[in-house]
Amino acid sequence: MHFSVLKLVGIAVLSAVFAAALIFRDALRKGEDPSDDGPRALIAQFFGLWIGFNLFGWSFIVDGKTASWTIRGIAVVVMLASIWVSTYFAETTEVPETPDKEPTGFKSDSTDLHLE
Repeated sequence: MHFSVLKLVGIAVLSAVFAAALIFRDALRKGEDPSDDGPRALIAQFFGLWIGFNLFGWSFIVDGKTASWTIRGIAVVVMLASIWVSTYFAETTEVPETPDKEPTGFKSDSTDLHLE
């Protein structure tokens, strides 16, 4: 019981590291900030990859060849779905645009306060 809980915790932590590394590798390859697509896209991609890597790691400790390959297939589907959902969220605006204001979001030109 002790080792199975430690295995699951280890898989969860390692999956989070792999998901973050994959996101940052993609950002370095593209040469842009991963948050440029917005927080919803970044969160969807991270959680989808994290769950997918969790399932993939868990598939190696499950008994049975059919069960392990089924879980690996589900992991691939979850990862692909997370990429689709993050692409969907990247194409939407974070704050509804109104004609009299500029939309706000992650792409702001200035971060200083105008105190006058």
